[in-house]
Amino acid sequence: MVKDILAAIDAEIARLEQVKTLLSASDARAAKRKPGRPAKAASVLAPRVQKTGKRRKMSAEARKRIRQAQLKRWATQKGAPTANMNATVAPVPKAKKKTVKAA
Repeated sequence: MVKDILAAIDAEIARLEQVKTLLSASDARAAKRKPGRPAKAASVLAPRVQKTGKRRKMSAEARKRIRQAQLKRWATQKGAPTANMNATVAPVPKAKKKTVKAA
């Protein structure tokens, strides 16, 4: 009786080894590299740092200097003289919409 059990175990082991060889052969085909950049593992990615909601405030003098520099750039683009950069720019008046009366 023990010999029958050992023979059955050996047969099962042989069958499992055949299954293992078949599966390993199919894994070799599935492991073929695909074109393109390889995917990164989750452990390789650096943790994201959350930004703080606090922002630095710019002084009025700094805003004024930036405004003057930008006006100067715009003037050179347009080819206009750079005479008075401290003057405020007047807003362009909007055109009135014309209404069409039905006859």
